[in-house]
Amino acid sequence: MLKHLISLLVLTITSCAQLPKQGSDEHFTFEKISELPISINESSGLIVIDGHLITHNDSGNMPILYQLDTTGIITDYVKYRYLSNHDWEAITMSDRAIHIADIGNNRGDRKDLKIYNIIKPAIWQEDIDIDISTITYAAQTNFKRRNQRHSYDAEAIIVINEVMYLFSKDWINYNTSIYTLPLYQDTSLNSHQVINTKGLVTDAAYNNKNTVLLCGYNQSLQPFVAQLNFNDDKFTLIKKVDLPIEGAQIEAIAYYGKDQHGDDIYYLTSEAVNVQLGDDEAKVPGELYKLIWRE
Repeated sequence: MLKHLISLLVLTITSCAQLPKQGSDEHFTFEKISELPISINESSGLIVIDGHLITHNDSGNMPILYQLDTTGIITDYVKYRYLSNHDWEAITMSDRAIHIADIGNNRGDRKDLKIYNIIKPAIWQEDIDIDISTITYAAQTNFKRRNQRHSYDAEAIIVINEVMYLFSKDWINYNTSIYTLPLYQDTSLNSHQVINTKGLVTDAAYNNKNTVLLCGYNQSLQPFVAQLNFNDDKFTLIKKVDLPIEGAQIEAIAYYGKDQHGDDIYYLTSEAVNVQLGDDEAKVPGELYKLIWRE
């Protein structure tokens, strides 16, 4: 998660407010669905279970999973009694469990990165025992605080064929290193491959076939999605497109299913951001978006 304060003039704020939050081209159709509830101000991970969206906040928030309908309304939630949220940045699913990644590492000094593994039938029980997998980066030897000046941050995980893949958020090179993790095991991570995304990756979603969509933003905070093809345990960058929004920090994406035309449906969320205007400050709420992706 990038904590930032956007300093803008009145004219800029006014023009941004008028920017359309929908758009389309030959690759996609994109629209804003709603503002997220105030309790979900830092949505950072997203999955779909039985047609419902499941999300969580990041960095220092409560260990809560929220269930939303596709209009952004909270329909259920659970607060885990025996978990903490140092910096939850991603959530994904395998056949048996959901996996919450407490891997946010903006400053590069964490030695307690972990994956929480929660067996699916029990995810709405607040007092369940949690299986924990610890992770480290094999190449990292310097743990001095280097806020947003290192390559050992990550906010995106997916599971394909019962193997977990972690996509790094590289503050130095603005690409993403891909790491493989065996499920339910402590792991020292070695890079599987590197994709030149030219931006900071904040989440990933798999369409259960051969397509992975990454979301993130570039150095100018312009949100994007990038399509990867997955084949023979390798990822290939197919295309990358900017999303038709400004002033929004896209943090999460989830695959929902197919529409009536056979195109992929994804939902995305942004987190709330602060806007500074002189001595005044305003909070722009997080938002829910829908993306139709045409390959």
